[in-house]
Amino acid sequence: MRIGLFTDTYHPSINGIVTVVDIIKKQFEAEGHEAYIFCQHLYGKGNGRNKKDDPKVIRFPGVESAFFDDYGISAFFPPMVLRKIKKLDLDVIIFFTPGQVGLMGVYAAKKLDIPLVSQHSTDLYEYVDHYPMVIPGIMALATIFPFHIRMNGKDAREWLKSFTPRRKWGKKTIERLITLLYQKCDAAITLSRKSYAQISNWKGSSKVNLTIMPTGVDPLPRADKQDIEKFRLSHGIKPDQKVALYVGRLSPDKNLEILIPAMEKVLNKNKDTQLLMVGYFEYEEELKRLSEESSARDNIKFTGRMSREDLGVAYGAADVFVFPSVKDTQGLVLAEAALAGLPIVMVDEPVTEIVRHQQNGLIVDNNVEAIAEALTSILQNEELTKNMSKKSIELAAEYSEAKQTAKLIALCQHLVENQSAEPQVKRRRVRKLLTSFGRSVLDE
Repeated sequence: MRIGLFTDTYHPSINGIVTVVDIIKKQFEAEGHEAYIFCQHLYGKGNGRNKKDDPKVIRFPGVESAFFDDYGISAFFPPMVLRKIKKLDLDVIIFFTPGQVGLMGVYAAKKLDIPLVSQHSTDLYEYVDHYPMVIPGIMALATIFPFHIRMNGKDAREWLKSFTPRRKWGKKTIERLITLLYQKCDAAITLSRKSYAQISNWKGSSKVNLTIMPTGVDPLPRADKQDIEKFRLSHGIKPDQKVALYVGRLSPDKNLEILIPAMEKVLNKNKDTQLLMVGYFEYEEELKRLSEESSARDNIKFTGRMSREDLGVAYGAADVFVFPSVKDTQGLVLAEAALAGLPIVMVDEPVTEIVRHQQNGLIVDNNVEAIAEALTSILQNEELTKNMSKKSIELAAEYSEAKQTAKLIALCQHLVENQSAEPQVKRRRVRKLLTSFGRSVLDE
């Protein structure tokens, strides 16, 4: 098969979508398929950061967006791009973002009669709370929806309602537009029970072929003892100190400010503890300011950007992983941390299948006291840490890259084989297959 992966964010950005796209491409190619990535080349502020691409990464001109830092604004002529896509003779199109590049994938699938799969990778519905500037971007994209998807009269009425001001206007707009978009897909993939439940409660979701299919993750390269010691020393961490680790984007939606007062409480009982935040984003300076104003200022460290290939040393330097986010769609770093053998403290249970309460981590309420107590109980109990570490590796191993991507490959092959079937028959067959993918997760 030949698949096209359409995303509005890709290297040099470092985020979950980029990681997922890389994993899918690698695993499809390992099974003898061809995978093409369609994405942006960002000019301007980020120019020069794009790593050298392989020939199957096809970039559209774009500039960095004022709406959201990891996404750009593209400038291309769809009919011209469509001719290039047609020459590739794609069997399936998968899109990860509802931006200009993602909608180009939708447009190509419609015009070329190619099976279309969406992956719900970003919770735009919840992002509105932290990024109100997203709304103008969404509204701009909404104006071009009719050119990218087939709409009947009812669809058109729902589309027009998205422009009607109302209470919680931004969220309602996203709900209507995303549901309308996913209705036009042969299958819509959610990455967790959380996203599945959210979309299932939206009006019109009964017409969406929805399933749960978490992304598989393999262990990152482990760092040796010498590299770990060097890494800890470079960040002022003493050999006898414990480390609570966070890895990911440093942004408001990650709920990271709660970790600062939580650390103050942890230090009351565990004075030799450091909080290490690995990542970058615009919220980093605010987090540094908050930490400087805190009594825990000397025990909170920031590493800045690290490539995924180098993260093994950060996981190896830690004793516990802490993940306070309540806005993620799956949290790939949870799988990375578990595969590194770390106990995990988190607050958003349905976002992952990797963490089980009191087995390999503690899932607690979203407040300072609960997070601090959980971190303290793990840091003070070596036997508990050892048992949770073993269980983390065991649970995460069930969701390997090859195992999870095999489900996606099976879905794509099914769509290709049934492409010529009558719409109702095709829909019924797809739903039966998707139910088998999500049943084990939903039944737990």
